[in-house]
Amino acid sequence: MRRKLPPLNALLAFESAARHRNFTRAAEELSVAQPAVTRHISNIENWIGTPLFERRGSNVRLTVEGAQLSELTTAALDRLELGVSQIQRTNSNELVVGASFGVAHLWVMPRISAMRNVSGKNINLVTSDDYRTFDDPSVDFSIRFGNGEFPGMMANALFEERCQIVASPSFLDAHPEIDPDNILGTTSPNLLLDHGDPFGIGWMDWERWFAQVGASFPGRPALRQVQSYPTMLDMVCAGEGISIGTHGVEDDLVQSGKIVLLGDTVSRPGYGYFLVYQEALQANATFNDLRAHLVAERTHADNAADADPGATQAPN
Repeated sequence: MRRKLPPLNALLAFESAARHRNFTRAAEELSVAQPAVTRHISNIENWIGTPLFERRGSNVRLTVEGAQLSELTTAALDRLELGVSQIQRTNSNELVVGASFGVAHLWVMPRISAMRNVSGKNINLVTSDDYRTFDDPSVDFSIRFGNGEFPGMMANALFEERCQIVASPSFLDAHPEIDPDNILGTTSPNLLLDHGDPFGIGWMDWERWFAQVGASFPGRPALRQVQSYPTMLDMVCAGEGISIGTHGVEDDLVQSGKIVLLGDTVSRPGYGYFLVYQEALQANATFNDLRAHLVAERTHADNAADADPGATQAPN
């Protein structure tokens, strides 16, 4: 039996206009002229038999019935888009991974050859410090920091949060007075390099660090702000200041001797880095192989670190 639905082109135009609350923006998104959007919406209103928008000059607002239809169409189209993307990726020779700039540079890239070998697919990266970017259907899975709660997503722990002050050997030679247990008493605040947390993800920054160790925070303006995490670590390696590092992310820099760890480890229970993905991706055998590899690799590394926790730590 034929489905009793309004014309699909009209539904697409309505959904876009309802989402943007603007006919012109809908037309730009759909690559059509604005009168075409107006005509599609008029057709769907005639088909349903009730106004869907209240028009006040150039401003539009959804009616009660319009809001109901908007919720239905957006949910249906989101599900359809995700399902089609999953079908496309099943036969694709590519996996798209989302990661912050720091994690992509320091954690993913050293492992990308192994990830290709395990999956048998090309691994391409989408990098952003704004995790909302990774909710796009084109991203297969992402690596995110958090407490394991990612609404609407599945998550597997990769490594838990374990943070420590990091400095270069040259910085320590130039500042022998530094005491990791009394940072503000032995180090100028402008030598504390701070990435901050511009998108509210919850990363360990100096403000959270001082709160965890029970010390007063000097205020963010007093610190040296560096928006790029890889750049901040390059500055640490160059001896321009000290920062907060995360075990599992900066391991290669520590093992190479470019930076050393100072003082005690600071962590928050439940926080860490997670492999985050849509539930439907669990049906993908290739992804499951790669997921098992990444989880097992971090478990092995954590066990090694627990067995010799002071191997890369500078003496106090």
